[in-house]
Amino acid sequence: MTDEEITKLLFCCDEPCSADLAMVFGAANELDLARRTKRGVELYRSGFVPRLLVTGGGVLARTRPEAKRMAEIARELGVPAPDLLVEDRSANTFENVNFSIALLDNHGLLEHLASVILVSSEWHMRRVLLTVQASFSRPIRFICCPTREGCNRQNWTASEVCRNEVLNEAMLLEAFLETGALRSATGGSTT
Repeated sequence: MTDEEITKLLFCCDEPCSADLAMVFGAANELDLARRTKRGVELYRSGFVPRLLVTGGGVLARTRPEAKRMAEIARELGVPAPDLLVEDRSANTFENVNFSIALLDNHGLLEHLASVILVSSEWHMRRVLLTVQASFSRPIRFICCPTREGCNRQNWTASEVCRNEVLNEAMLLEAFLETGALRSATGGSTT
């Protein structure tokens, strides 16, 4: 695959718009975790969403689940506890989504959910988008609003660290597509 093909495969980003909530995906890397959480809080404080769902247990979490740290950061940045949902059992993107669906259902929010902003690193957004599209049982509008910092479509080819991260994600996504664990979908994110 060329760099251009990888960029088209992985990276997606939409303009933020009003949604029922933002689902913020955890990360084993503390810097990425903080960036993702801050992006979710930015969307909340800008009035795009009335609540955040932070998701991540993390098999790589050293001391506590990623979502607990994310909730702490969000509260420090002014998000009140009643506007936070915390899913802290998941170990991967599939579990992030499935455990979050169960959490939304348990809180009586799933039935009326019409739109969700997805927050992660830009290189991770396509897998997140395909996973939510495959996992929710009815049509929901998903808006991809990745972090602006870190590895993104503009800089991933210029950094060895970012290049490795993106190439690993491309191989992983291709494996999921080839095995049928995920399937390419039309619609969703526009870019």
